[in-house]
Amino acid sequence: MKLQGSIVALITPFKDGKVDENSLRNLIRWHLEAGTHGILILGTTGEAPAIDLEERKRI
Repeated sequence: MKLQGSIVALITPFKDGKVDENSLRNLIRWHLEAGTHGILILGTTGEAPAIDLEERKRI
């Protein structure tokens, strides 16, 4: 498999100590509309170690 284009390691926005799902949806939508070819979620850039299992499942 050959990867091409822009692939972004996405941050995970938080509000009051919880994942801000609305902001996350908006961020993903923005990247898709801007032509981003791939999105990596829940990497170390996305604060995966700080997110509990239930929030990870929702993401």
